[in-house]
Amino acid sequence: MKKGHRKIAYIHGQASTTVTKARLTSFYRFLESRELSVPDDYVLEADYLDVSQAMACTSELLDRKDPPTCILYPDDTALIGGLNEIRRRNLRVPDDISIAGYDGSRLSQILNPRLTTIRQATSAIGMQAAKKLISTIDKPKTTFTEQIIVEGELITGESVGNANIS
Repeated sequence: MKKGHRKIAYIHGQASTTVTKARLTSFYRFLESRELSVPDDYVLEADYLDVSQAMACTSELLDRKDPPTCILYPDDTALIGGLNEIRRRNLRVPDDISIAGYDGSRLSQILNPRLTTIRQATSAIGMQAAKKLISTIDKPKTTFTEQIIVEGELITGESVGNANIS
């Protein structure tokens, strides 16, 4: 938003997963909180870590009559497919289109441009999972399944620029 993007596309992972459902809900809540709306066809599905599917989705988005100014990807690996398609079209990130990923992988910080991404707190996630597992083993009758949210960290890279609004 600070960069002026109003046409934001989201390529998400498999819709059947709990993670994707939570991310989609957060995406739509964010848009709603900023009084933004995006066309339904700006939200596409590609399997997590699937470079080819992300590339195809990026192509579909860029072929639209009114393409997005920013594309969000389900993970940094899938983003590479999108980046390949963007470069195949001789477009530049972030000058022509902005992109952002999710995972905060080491790779994201050595790509050119460095990616804007969300780094997952993997050690905190692992710690919470271990605690729940131990509780389930120690007290199987009193342990119940619950969703635990571990906040990520935004890594501001160089892949999101100002919206190119014409």
